[in-house]
Amino acid sequence: MEKYKRISARLFGNLAEKLGSHLESLEKSLGKSDMGILFRTYVSMMISTSLFVFLGFFAGSVVFLNVILNETLMYSLITGFGVGLLSTSFAFLMSYYYPIQRMKSRAKSIKNNLPFAINHMSAIASSKVPPYIIFKLLAEFEEYGQVSREAQKIVRDVNVFGHDMNTALKQAVERTPSQELQEFLGGLVSVEETGGNLVDFLRVQADEAMFDYRQKRKRYLETLSTYADFYTAVLVAAPLFLVAVLTIMSMVGGEVLGMDIKDAMTLGIYGVIPLMNTAFIGFIHLTQPEVI
Repeated sequence: MEKYKRISARLFGNLAEKLGSHLESLEKSLGKSDMGILFRTYVSMMISTSLFVFLGFFAGSVVFLNVILNETLMYSLITGFGVGLLSTSFAFLMSYYYPIQRMKSRAKSIKNNLPFAINHMSAIASSKVPPYIIFKLLAEFEEYGQVSREAQKIVRDVNVFGHDMNTALKQAVERTPSQELQEFLGGLVSVEETGGNLVDFLRVQADEAMFDYRQKRKRYLETLSTYADFYTAVLVAAPLFLVAVLTIMSMVGGEVLGMDIKDAMTLGIYGVIPLMNTAFIGFIHLTQPEVI
């Protein structure tokens, strides 16, 4: 991978720099995605990967159409060019949106774990230790996901790059993808610069974060209760009622939507009902809040 990065940067680095002004959103998301790769190198890899995808699909399509299906060479070339162009566009878009999705995933992890991390920090701060020690201990708890990762970076900036704690916190504010963590770290910097009480600040932040977390869980549980009533009525009671009705109708004969009643029952039991349950599960997954 490292060799591929170097080759891509060497071949397409200049082109990547020219495209950089048109990919500002990608540069911003790449910096907050924690992928550990320079913007110029990543864009170079996007270009080289797209080129390889185009050549592979173009050559494969031409060989398949001309040699296997015995299509004309001109038709094979035109079709292969179209397939290659479509595949290249897809590969480029996937490469473009990957850092954005990774950034959003990190932001979600931080949002989910931040209330517990702040609560932990408040407990540590009660022993009157400095902020550096608090973040150093927090960095050792991987259970907090990306919050621990951000703490590791803050400790690294102090230990490796020699920054003071406030500078390290300000840099963390700039690079984190989570607005909640930005606000928390910004408040922490203000407390340190103004000589405020760190213990009181963390205690208040922990109480507010946990209260907000409990409220979101409470609202989601109330929503789930509504969904449960809907599920019981539409996906449990209604199918049972229809099956009972169709069973009685099958005794006297007849059709449903042009189908034999037994065939309609089989389709409903083994097709429609499982499909509706799967759709309901997907709906629950898509509509659940970030903090559950």
